[in-house]
Amino acid sequence: MASTLRSGVYSTSYRHEVALRRGAPAHLGSAAVAVLLLVAPLVMGRNWEPIAVFALIAGIAAVGLQLLTGVAGQVSLGHAAFLGVGAYTASWLGGDRGLPVFVWLPAAGLVAALLGGMVGPIATRLRGLYLAVVTLAVSFIATYVFEQWKDLTGGSSGRSTTPLTINGTDLLDGVTVPLIGLHLNGNQAYWYFVLAVLTALGYAARNIQRSRMGRAFLSIQHRDLTAAVAGIPVTSTKTLAFAVSAFYAGIAGALLGAYQSYVLPNQWGLSLSIEYIAMIVIGGLGTVFGAVVGAAFVKALPEIVRSIAGVVPFIEKESSPSGGFSVELVSQFLYGAAIVAVLVFEPKGLHGLWTRFKSFWQTWPWSY
Repeated sequence: MASTLRSGVYSTSYRHEVALRRGAPAHLGSAAVAVLLLVAPLVMGRNWEPIAVFALIAGIAAVGLQLLTGVAGQVSLGHAAFLGVGAYTASWLGGDRGLPVFVWLPAAGLVAALLGGMVGPIATRLRGLYLAVVTLAVSFIATYVFEQWKDLTGGSSGRSTTPLTINGTDLLDGVTVPLIGLHLNGNQAYWYFVLAVLTALGYAARNIQRSRMGRAFLSIQHRDLTAAVAGIPVTSTKTLAFAVSAFYAGIAGALLGAYQSYVLPNQWGLSLSIEYIAMIVIGGLGTVFGAVVGAAFVKALPEIVRSIAGVVPFIEKESSPSGGFSVELVSQFLYGAAIVAVLVFEPKGLHGLWTRFKSFWQTWPWSY
């Protein structure tokens, strides 16, 4: 009896020790990622700074689409339209009305969420290809409205946007960090602000996935009828999924418009929506990590190709009659090849590769 108890205590203690040792690399990895994100804008080159900012902004919108498509299973080809709604809402409230960022930024998300919620009742009756066609129509309608509503959007000529100003200082003019006296240029200051927003919204998305709302999203992803039988209100759940996704898109659109200082109606078209779908597919459907990493991959790919243009002989930085391929063409080819590779070899995307690496690390002798 005593030996049995000792054996049970030993095995429980041993399992607990193994769990702690296996969890240590994960905590170290999270800490390393946090340090990297904080230090990255201080060490990266000037060419990479704006691309990094664009990647963070895209990550916010991709997380929203991940909740809609990767978790709730609702296909959307109109995600970019809600970015446009957020950008124009922020420009009107911040630029025309003079409201501060802490008003126009959340308001941009709320207005986009309100419009996104209008798609929900339509989505209740449709699935798959039919739903994609409806969201595609939303994209076309939004582009038409953006081009015709000249008082708000400036028409096809576009309009200037409101700067992101905190305490009377435009972040794009650069700021000096109090206490330590560190001066940040405009891109670096914008990076840290957007990183804070992405961290907060990404954490919220993780909590949504673990909540009753997230479980309801997963249930309607598999089958509407089964979810309804289980007592889940399908109509309101789909409406909520579209509204939450549009909220994230509106926030991203407001930040993107403020960073660009000028927006055009044609930038919120179908190609941008497809780009966001590619982000969540490449990163891995159903995970916040996958959405952010997929956004970083898609946004960084053209600059990576541009950086090797002088080394690889057949890649030309500019279109030329020498027979070489342009950076844009090579980027599009690699972009498409990455999507095909993910669909064929690793359906879970970059997140799946990361999970495999963690499993390999934890089963290696040094993890014990």
